[in-house]
Amino acid sequence: MKYLIYEDTVTHKFAFLPLPSRYDDGDALPAVVADRWFDTHAEAIAALPELFNRDENEPGVRTDDPGPVEEVADPVNPRARH
Repeated sequence: MKYLIYEDTVTHKFAFLPLPSRYDDGDALPAVVADRWFDTHAEAIAALPELFNRDENEPGVRTDDPGPVEEVADPVNPRARH
């Protein structure tokens, strides 16, 4: 599973963004769906072993080809669309 460490441009919090298995550099990013946000980049890096452990224990959970990227509401400013 590939992940990206994503920084929200408004809150400057960080999250792991799962990427489709066929993702290549330059592809459009999927909608941001995160189950956990970190206050700093260092906190996100420190949580990587937990993420890797979760992947090993839940191998059936994948985000292959999530479909077309849709506009989503910003969690901080719901009227703003991305």
